[in-house]
Amino acid sequence: MKKNNDYGDILKNIGLISQLGISIVTPILLGVFMGQLIDRWLGTQGIFVIIFIVLGAGAGFMNIFKLTGTKGNKRK
Repeated sequence: MKKNNDYGDILKNIGLISQLGISIVTPILLGVFMGQLIDRWLGTQGIFVIIFIVLGAGAGFMNIFKLTGTKGNKRK
């Protein structure tokens, strides 16, 4: 039989995993949205969408490094 503390650890890990996913997806989706707005405004054909997707992916991975760096230090 498992202890309640084991379930708490499982819930913390699930929360961390979901936070990691949101930290990657959100900047990419914002990049797509902003890129589409700028492309429509300037009349270009997708160049800003590509640029902002790359920037959003970079921002998402920076969020991951920051998040895992602080979480890792707290656990040790």
